Amino acid sequence: MDRLKAAMESLDMAIDQLDAALDRREARHVAERDELARALEAARAAEAEAKGVADTVSARLDTAIDRLQTVLED
Repeated sequence: MDRLKAAMESLDMAIDQLDAALDRREARHVAERDELARALEAARAAEAEAKGVADTVSARLDTAIDRLQTVLED
């Protein structure tokens, strides 16, 4: 009976260790997911800013081209 009790205690300890390992792994995955979400949000913000700059530059170039065409036509 003592051997059975010792085996059960060993099994309980092993299960506890597995549970702890799974909890740590899950915590790492959650942290990685959160980091990726922040990186994605930052990339989206940078893209939006770059698009705004590109739109501004495009509008200014269009204005400059129109002015040059007007000057060349006169």
